[in-house]
This record gives sequence, structure tokens and C-alpha cells, in this order.
Amino acid sequence: MPQTLNKYAKAGDPLADELIAELAQQGLLQGNLQQQIATLIAADIPVARHWQEQTQTVPDWVDWQQIDQGRLLFLQHVPMAIVSFVLGTLLQVYAPPGSARVLIHTGRLRQDVLRRLYETATMVNAVLSPQGMRVGGKGHQAVLQVRLLHARVRFHVLNSGRWPVDTLGQPINQLQMALTALGFSLQIVDGLRHLGVPVSEEQAQAYQHLWRYANWLQGVDADLQCDSLAAEATLYQQLAPLLLQPDENSRILSHSMHQHLGGQAPFFLPSSGLQAISRYLLDTQLADAYQLPRHAGWQAALRVLHGLNRITGWRLVLPGLGRLEAQLGAAFFERLIAWGLASQPADYGFKSAN
Repeated sequence: MPQTLNKYAKAGDPLADELIAELAQQGLLQGNLQQQIATLIAADIPVARHWQEQTQTVPDWVDWQQIDQGRLLFLQHVPMAIVSFVLGTLLQVYAPPGSARVLIHTGRLRQDVLRRLYETATMVNAVLSPQGMRVGGKGHQAVLQVRLLHARVRFHVLNSGRWPVDTLGQPINQLQMALTALGFSLQIVDGLRHLGVPVSEEQAQAYQHLWRYANWLQGVDADLQCDSLAAEATLYQQLAPLLLQPDENSRILSHSMHQHLGGQAPFFLPSSGLQAISRYLLDTQLADAYQLPRHAGWQAALRVLHGLNRITGWRLVLPGLGRLEAQLGAAFFERLIAWGLASQPADYGFKSAN
């Protein structure tokens, strides 16, 4: 690994990690962590004040009009965006051996794979909500809650004494966070286009801007953040050969996801169909590394879907139709999440695997 990137494998999220350590020392590492942080702020604990200042200060480069435009892209194409994220992006997130090992260690993906996916969807839905990324908004708070979860997982894993830092770096390190950040942004846009959805450069850049801010809040190092999709594509080309190396743990997670989602909403397809979609969305080398089977029939069906999306996608040029479809998409996404969580709010928690 080049030395310029190696340092990021050894780095976590210094501010969030220090905050979690302080909460643990104070005996407050349970329940609603944001409420516990408020207790530290009231006690004038420096790291808590620093957290508050950093997370409630909006960078000068944030463009709220761009963010509002960006959220519409996902909502106008919710079914295809979900396909792109769940069956494409997530397999890239699982590919780094360290990422897969963390998820296996916490037990969440094997024990409750569907709930974990719907909890992630809850965060995405909050980010996409109107005014959601304003300070204190639903998206703003959800992103910070996930950031705290990651720091808590790092704390838990490192204190287990079983994590090989020398070979895998920090659990949920900056390189893995950067790859995940690209998954929410670049890979969604690429996935939609691969599925035949027409996405203009203006739409794509607005969507990238939305997730640039979300990923800044998530604690991704400034040197691993990008201000355009072109820059994200360059970063992805640098990270891919280093991180996209699925091991047996990665394949366990992939298999678990495809099996648990087989026949379930929102796809209602057998696991073989879901595997075929993943192969279609991933490059051949990565799909082969995951040992995803080839299904000629499913691949033919996906080529038909691509054509239908290209033909019907241009309907959104009609005045007002884009906003209407975004409203319908938002309602569908919210109902899907409520069904998936069985009316139990997402808590972004984790369970220690034995």
C-alpha cells in the first residue's frame, strides 16, 4: 500500500473516538449517545464542546440549493436506486477484509441482516428528507448517530484485544470510510446509469454535493473528500486495487445478504436473481472474487430492464413531473422502511459476536 494512503488505514475518527472514550470513562456509553453527549456538554467537557462546535458549523462550500436538487435524484428513481445501493454498493463496502471482519465481529449482518439494511435505509431516507441536512434536521442527526456508532464499534473491537491493527489497520478506518462515502455518491450514480436510468451531469453533481456534506459530517478525512464526481472517480481508481479484495468473510456477508433478501421486499426475486443483479452491477473481477454465479437468463432480463429504463427515463423532462415522482418515491421509501423495521425505530446498535 502506498505510504500516502497507508496512514489512512491506521487512522480512525479522532474526534469521535476521543468522545466515545470520554463517554466510556464517565459510564455513559449506553442508551441514546447524543443525549449522553448533551450531559457532557452541560458539564463543560472539552471534547464534547469541540464535537458540538464541529458538527453544528456548516462549511462555507455547502450550497443548500444543490443539496435540495441532489436529494431528488434518488427519490425520483427509488426502486433502481435501492437496487444500485443494496446489490452493488454494499458488496463493495464488504470487499475490504477489515470491513468484512468488523461486520462479522459485531454480529449484526449474520444475526439480523434485514434489520441492519433497513436501518441503513433509515439514515439515507433522513438525509433525503426536506431540510434534513440542516443543523438539527433528521438527516443531520442520523448521520451523526451513525458516526458515533462507528466510533463505538472501533472502541469495542479494539478493546476486545483480538483486532490485528498491524495487518488490517484501524477497524472502520479512513480508507474504508472513504470507500463507503464513494458508495453513497459515485457508485449510486454509476449504478443508476448502468441500469439504464438517464442521469444528467447537473443531477449527478447535485447528488454528489449532498453526499459530500453528509460524508464530511460522517468524519471522512478532508484529504479523502472530493468536490466533484470526476474527483471521486479518480479516488475510486486509487482505492479499488487496495481495498476491493473480498475474502471468505466478505463472501459470507454477500451470501447472507442474497439469501436473506431472496423473495423479500423490495425485490421479490429469488436469491439467484439478486446474485445476477450484483454480478451485472459489479465489474467482472470483483464479481468473480465474490464467486457470484453466471445466469444467462437473468443477464438477458437485465439488458431488457436497461432498455426500458432508458426509454421511460426521459419522462422526467415534463414540467413538474420530477417533483411529483420524488414525492411518490419518498412516500414509497418511507413505507418500505416502516414495514422492514416492523415499526421498531432504528437504533443503529450492535451485538457482540461470540
